[in-house]
Amino acid sequence: MAALDRLERLTDLVLVLLDARAPRTLEQIAAAVPGYPTSAAARRQAFERDKRILRDEGIPVVTEPIEGPEQYGYRIDPDVFYLPDLDLTFDEQAALHLAVAEVSLGEPSGRDALAKLGASGTRDARPVAQLDAPRALVPLFDAVRSQAEVRFTYHGRARAVAPASLQFRSGRWYVVGQDRASDTVRTYRVDRIESLGPPGPPGSGVVPEAVAARDAALDFWRDDAEAERVQVRVDAVEGPRVVAEVGQRAVRDRATDGSALLDLGVSSFELLRSWVLGLLDHAEVVGPPAAREAVVSWLREIAEIAAPRSPAGVASPAERSQEAGSDRGATTRATAVPRIQGARASARLRRLLAIVSLLAEAGEVPIAELAARFDMAPQDVVHELELAACCGVPPYSPDTLLEIVVTGTEVQAFLPKELARPRRLTPAEGLALAAAARTILAVPGADADGALARALHKLETVIGDHRRLVVRIDAAPLLEEVRALVAAGVQAEIVYHSASTDETTQRVVEPLDVVSLDGHWYLDAYCHRAQGVRRFRVDRIRELRPLGTPVTARPEIRSGAGAFVPGPGAQTVTVELDGDARWVADSVPVLDVRQGPGSALEVTLAVGGRAWLERLLLQAGPRARVVGPPHLQGVGREAASRLLRTLYAPSAQ
Repeated sequence: MAALDRLERLTDLVLVLLDARAPRTLEQIAAAVPGYPTSAAARRQAFERDKRILRDEGIPVVTEPIEGPEQYGYRIDPDVFYLPDLDLTFDEQAALHLAVAEVSLGEPSGRDALAKLGASGTRDARPVAQLDAPRALVPLFDAVRSQAEVRFTYHGRARAVAPASLQFRSGRWYVVGQDRASDTVRTYRVDRIESLGPPGPPGSGVVPEAVAARDAALDFWRDDAEAERVQVRVDAVEGPRVVAEVGQRAVRDRATDGSALLDLGVSSFELLRSWVLGLLDHAEVVGPPAAREAVVSWLREIAEIAAPRSPAGVASPAERSQEAGSDRGATTRATAVPRIQGARASARLRRLLAIVSLLAEAGEVPIAELAARFDMAPQDVVHELELAACCGVPPYSPDTLLEIVVTGTEVQAFLPKELARPRRLTPAEGLALAAAARTILAVPGADADGALARALHKLETVIGDHRRLVVRIDAAPLLEEVRALVAAGVQAEIVYHSASTDETTQRVVEPLDVVSLDGHWYLDAYCHRAQGVRRFRVDRIRELRPLGTPVTARPEIRSGAGAFVPGPGAQTVTVELDGDARWVADSVPVLDVRQGPGSALEVTLAVGGRAWLERLLLQAGPRARVVGPPHLQGVGREAASRLLRTLYAPSAQ
């Protein structure tokens, strides 16, 4: 006898627990749901795994004390299982669908949420923004929504925090909350949070309204009189861009060549140091002496890092990665879209319940339409629906099974209307909808009172107070000119300073698109100099001159998905990260992450230029070092030594 497909057992379990008028014991559940082991211990393990899958999918399996030897029973409360009526109008639904199509968090939760709300699939739309989500973001969003206390490790210290809001700014996610130990409001970078434990019960992390509404100090500079002052000199290459970033109020002196002396009130010296070192040779801390010495001390630690050694005859991780080459990429692509039988049961259950909800509402739907809506092959749709037709509640007679008939090109369903109600959203789905909507509303020119804003207000019954999720996308100085260039479809000449190579070049480009990725605006364009598509950060375009020549039709050209699109000369580099440097694994695009020696991680990166790698290693500090390839092992040490010699030598000021 063939083993029962786990999806069938999970679907039966959902239907049986939804149908339960009173809590059911595990023995009663096993008798009603086919597929559970006969051994009591194995049955308990299998049920706990299934229960965990259901809860991870946002299906609230309630555990209640009962009389009898088993002591506990289980059920699903329909009022919690189904979404309340959101009363979304057609234009509000369309606005949500478009927002999800235009904004990516790097995973499919937005599309899954739309499926629950009755979407007809995400619309074809020009991408507007990408906000990568660190691993801790979804549980933190759920904690903010339910006002639950969270506990985590940050900079080596255990923290207990009542989270007030999540905020996205300058390409990073931050959680703002009330630190329980100090009773002060603190801001934590989400990608640097370690060892996040499960949140406390709802209501355990309530914060005063004044704290919840407070804007986070996300930048390292601030204007209040109590802030410590630090002076930073920026050269003519980066001066204009930096002044636009920090504002004219911070400028203490400015030369005719564009260089500037800044006076900054500092909220976090760590962030200031990272920002200054990210400017490489173009900026230095000049005062006060204690601040300058702190940067010097950091650079000295990096300059003294010992070079790692690979045993003779053993390839370094980077060399092994390079040898894997296209095979690694092929394996990744092959496993990224698994066959239906190999797909995770949780993902299949999520999709099947959405299909059943749609069929309960519509009654009859073409197979091709279901395949398109749920991104499936037609034969996989048929397979899942044939399985669903075997599901129901005891005694599994024709009148208690899901009545689904697949004929030729159509699917007919005769299902209870109760199943047409959309299911509640998971925390990941709620975050995806809220973040997509907040991002589109943050784009310059968005209608703050339009259909999308109204839809977001209606979603508050599901995602909590949407004002606790803040997305800010700053406009670059030449953004409107670049947008106009794309709209006009004409070529342009630009002067551009590259962060990867630390070079300023003049180029003729054919604009394709403008997108916001990780908090920065980018121009995707065909570059005549590179003879290929390149991605240019808009705030690094120093000059722009339209040429009036129409853009050449190039239908074969497609822009990349991430903020960094490796060019033909990109190198594969492996970096060992330990201690405070482990944040890099969650903060930059990586090809691979694996356990290194002790508590260290080894990450493999695609590096487009030496300057980019220098910047990363200087910001990460002495706990980050290049393992391979060998000719790049000294990049961090050499960069730190150069800055100590040219900018921070005793006679350099």
